[in-house]
Parts: sequence; C-alpha cells; structure tokens
Amino acid sequence: LMSATLGSAARQSLLFRGSRRISQTIPPPDEAEAVPYPAVITAGASAEAVSGAPANAGEKRVTVIAAPVMRDFAEVAHRALAAARQGAKVLVIRNTVNFAIETHLALLEEAVSAEDRTLLFACRGVPTLHHGRFAAEDRKLLDAAVEKQVGRNRDEGGRVAVGTQTLEQSLDIDADLLITDLCPMDVLLQRIGRLHRHDRPLGRPDAFGTATCIVLTPDGEDLSPFLTPGSKRNGLGPGGYVYEDLRILEATRRLVAQFSESGEPWNIPAMNRMLVERATHPHALQALMDSMGERWVEHGKSVQGVTIAEGLTARGAIIRRDCSFLERDVAFGSVEERIRTRLGDEGVTVTFQPPPVSPFNPELEIPQLSVPYHLSRGLNPEEPVSTTPTGEGFEFAVQDARFQYDRLGLRRV
Repeated sequence: LMSATLGSAARQSLLFRGSRRISQTIPPPDEAEAVPYPAVITAGASAEAVSGAPANAGEKRVTVIAAPVMRDFAEVAHRALAAARQGAKVLVIRNTVNFAIETHLALLEEAVSAEDRTLLFACRGVPTLHHGRFAAEDRKLLDAAVEKQVGRNRDEGGRVAVGTQTLEQSLDIDADLLITDLCPMDVLLQRIGRLHRHDRPLGRPDAFGTATCIVLTPDGEDLSPFLTPGSKRNGLGPGGYVYEDLRILEATRRLVAQFSESGEPWNIPAMNRMLVERATHPHALQALMDSMGERWVEHGKSVQGVTIAEGLTARGAIIRRDCSFLERDVAFGSVEERIRTRLGDEGVTVTFQPPPVSPFNPELEIPQLSVPYHLSRGLNPEEPVSTTPTGEGFEFAVQDARFQYDRLGLRRV
C-alpha cells in the first residue's frame, strides 16, 4: 500500500482483512504518526512490514484558515471573486451539489460587471460549475474546460471554479487559492493536493505566493447540533447524507481551528501522517467521544453498526473466485438483481428518444442521464419519458416526477 492519506486503522483492515486481530494490530498513535512517508507497507506474518522509500521534492507549506461561514454563500462568493480579481485561480469545493449550485448563483450575483463575469468558470462560453450530476457527454466537456482554465497549462488571469468532490479526483488542477467545506482530514489533504500543485516558472499572483486553504466550517463551538436527526441539507452529515462519521469531522475541525489560530503552516506531506492519525485513529476518536459526552458515544456505536451492516451487504455480492462453478456453494444473484458498484448506488438511468441536446453544445446529443437514488426513489425507468426544450437545456418527466437539466446540471423540480 502506498498512500499519504491512509490512516493506520484503515490500513490494517486492508492488510489483514477478515482477521479478528485487526484491533490488536493497529499501532498506538505515536507509532502510527512516526511511520515514514513515502513507504511501501505490506502484510507480514503477524504485523505490517514498513519499508521507507526515497522522497521526491514535492513539498509545500500550506496556511490553513478556518472560516465559520459554511452556509453564507454570499460571503464565500465574495472571498472567491475578490481573489480572482487579483489574478488568482480559485478552486471552491463544496460537499454537496446543492451547496455548489448556491455558491455559483451567489457568484453570479456578486459578479455585476462584464469584467467580473469573465472571471467565472465557463464551458464553451456558458457560466457553470462542476459536479457529478451532469451527463457523461457534458462531463467530458467540463473536465477539459476545468483543466484548461485552472489546470497545469492554464489560461492567464483570475478564475473561480466551483464544484464538488469531482474536482478532487483525476483532474490535474493547479489552484492559487483553495476554498473548501469541512471534510474528513484524509479528504481535505486530497483536496489540498490541487493547491499549488505545480511549479510555475513565472510565479503566482503577488498575494498568493504562499499556498492558502480556507476551510469553511459551521458556526458554533462544535458539531453537536449535527447529531440531531433531521438536520438535513447541512453539507456535512449524518442528516446531511455526506459523511457518516461526525467524530472524524469534529476531530478535523479542531485541528483546522488549532492551526488557524496559531498561524503555523502545514508542511505537506511531512505532516500528513500526524494529521490523518489525529483525526482517524481509534484512540483519538475514543478520546473525543469521552470528552463530548453520551450522545457522541452513541453516535460512535451507530457508525460502527453501519460499517458492519455495509460489510455484510458487500459480502453478499461477492462472487467466489476460489471455488469451481460446479460447486454447490457458488451462488449468484438472481437475473433481476443488479450488483451495485458502490453501496447506496440505487439510482436509475433514464433513456431519451429522441435525445435532447447539451446546454453547452447544440450539436451534442444527450442519449441518457443517470438519476441518483435520492432524486429517483420509486421511479420506474422503463416508463415513457417526455422531454421539453427550455432556453438553457431541457425538462423531462418520468411518471409524476419532473426534472430539469441545464448548465447547473440535473435537478428535480
């Protein structure tokens, strides 16, 4: 295993999967933090074997700033556009599609002049954002546009690109300033990987020579309010349906606040092990629960229960590759059962006949769209689908549900 953001607990579960010794093989926090990086880690006879590897020169110092304005979309837009006006490439990563859309709309409100509008991310001249609710054909256009405007060989001038987790994976992005929602520490470090990613021979804008990450957090002393069922659309969880384990989020929030107050930068990747372990190690999470009270202890038990249940569900979909097809204990799901690529992926795919066109290219057809489960619950994709062109895209109906697809992506209306 080779990863700068994999905690020791997760590492042990991968190295010794199925073993009842996992809880005993997790090293104590100080040892876990001391594991070198880079390193090649393998499963030994009774414990992991760590072999250090030569490091590269890719190190950076990141100033982390905590900003309790997570739900203040106008303020987030103001900060991002102010930096773009100074020539910065600004990457804004929100945890949910709804938060990303609200931020994009706030940017449109903030960008009152024609000059400001040129600072907003656009695809083929259409102001937009980047997330997972676009058709595959449009995602290709959006991916190319992001890398051209905020990537390694980026255009000149300032720019603000807003999106979700789709921006932290696969794309070669090189931002001057990162603004991101609070997220688990390992995810946060992945997002920071898009900040000052490449050396720029001509330098960066004067105010952005130092890598800076603004972490958007909820207002309040801690995340206890988010434990309440029904705290939906909060951009975090558990009621917000983003990250299940609020313990890791709270531990991450505390680390961000600590370094924000002290002004001490994060040395990446030298501090990665320490940061990840202090936000994910079982001892750290237990200490947090002990200090926060019974509600947090119950939340920890709930997280463990969900993890066990998901593991059982996943095992039920495993095809035994170590047994002959002729053996009686080799079983497959029924022909009506679809084995999902990830837990919770129960959405439907809607096919259009005739296909409507892309909001970014009138010559590009959209033959089908994937509708996520929380938007398609109870719908039968085999039912006839009717589409209606709109000024910026199209609307379609499946049974009694109506959807809109345009430059903002897919929404239910």
